[in-house]
Amino acid sequence: MSDLQSQGFQGQVATASSPDYDKIRERYSKTAALKPAYIALPTSIEDVIIAVKFATSNSLELAIKGGGTNPYPASSTDRGLVIDLRNINSVKVADDKQSVTVGGGAVWGDVYHETDKHGVVPIGGNVHFLGVGGLTLSAGYSYLSGKYGLGVDNILQATVVLADGRAVVTSETQEPDLFWAIRGSANQFGVVVELVLKVYPLNAPMTVGALVYPGNALNDVLSAVRKHLENHHPSTKMILMFARSPPDFYPGILILPYIENNETPVDKVLDPFRTIAKPIFEGLAPVKGFEAASHGADQALANPPPRMITDGAIFGDLWDDVITDAFGRWVAFTEQEEFRASYVIWEFGHRDKITEKKPEDMAFPARDPHYYVIAATRYSDPARDDDARNWAAGIGNLVRNAQVEKMGKPLITPAGFALNPEVVAPEKVWGDNYPKLRKLKAKYDPGKVWSRGWCIEPEA
Repeated sequence: MSDLQSQGFQGQVATASSPDYDKIRERYSKTAALKPAYIALPTSIEDVIIAVKFATSNSLELAIKGGGTNPYPASSTDRGLVIDLRNINSVKVADDKQSVTVGGGAVWGDVYHETDKHGVVPIGGNVHFLGVGGLTLSAGYSYLSGKYGLGVDNILQATVVLADGRAVVTSETQEPDLFWAIRGSANQFGVVVELVLKVYPLNAPMTVGALVYPGNALNDVLSAVRKHLENHHPSTKMILMFARSPPDFYPGILILPYIENNETPVDKVLDPFRTIAKPIFEGLAPVKGFEAASHGADQALANPPPRMITDGAIFGDLWDDVITDAFGRWVAFTEQEEFRASYVIWEFGHRDKITEKKPEDMAFPARDPHYYVIAATRYSDPARDDDARNWAAGIGNLVRNAQVEKMGKPLITPAGFALNPEVVAPEKVWGDNYPKLRKLKAKYDPGKVWSRGWCIEPEA
């Protein structure tokens, strides 16, 4: 600790002997909580630079922690150094209300708390506790993607501390190669200590909440989803969720809507979900800001077990047979008490805006029309890690294989969705953009200082 602070580091440094070490190294899932030799909590860009130079000069593996919600341990390291950005979390809306500047350690709840006051909103996470950096730099799917594209499409500028300790401002006109690379490559090119994001007028109120159906209503719910998609407005998004709820933990189906009330009549949007399928419960409410909207799924995600493993996929269309197969697998798996908190979410956002960008415009290449699915295993016993991984991978592979069989071509799996690099290799995360990323990795990080997670191999 003293070695790092003697070099001018002003933030907190935790080691295994620190009384709060275990609390600081915690992650949303215990599967991602490793035991680093140092945890550096910088308060400034200068601190980040010192931490990077300290790690590289001492041959310590480096990891970057933003929100810390991904269950794969890319944000931590055993015996290395973690740069934990939680204290670099400032949020400032520009005077012209065209952009917001966000610290690399902010979570979306921090951002929406501030942007709501100014009547604007960035393209951000649907859930308040997700980290800004990880979500945005890996893709950035949002309630607003149907209108404005992905979060990664709406980055205007970033400040990045590189492997050699330089702090670089990057945009379309400054260090454009780096700007291309960070938009979709997550943690592979440096510590993104600040992002400047485009914002849009807040179109309140929005309706959020849940409609709940029994498990035997799946066919009707899928018919309702299909009817909704026939008249899908860009200002709406529907999430289909498989979940068991107390006290009886029967298999249940939820529809979690996002509807901008000023764009489409709420009752008209919800009509298929009330007539074709009959909910046994509705808990819907209009909200006036995105801070409240980002809490819309709180009840469905409440009190989770401490371990989580996820796998996901993007797919080209609504396939009843695939979703029905996944539902059967989920029901059987969650009949085990250890895994009954596990869930599957299928997100159906309007797809046209995402396709306006070309795969070669930035590192993130998925520009075919698509939806996505996430299978999340929630459990407590570390001895069941393999079972958890195998089930999640089974759902991910089911959808990935269906994509090839039904559409004739694979789609990439964003790193933020993928189980691990063994199941989804880097080539399958970045597709045809991987060779260019290898060239840029050789330019900006030839020594693979940034190697945690889906490591891009520098071109020789």
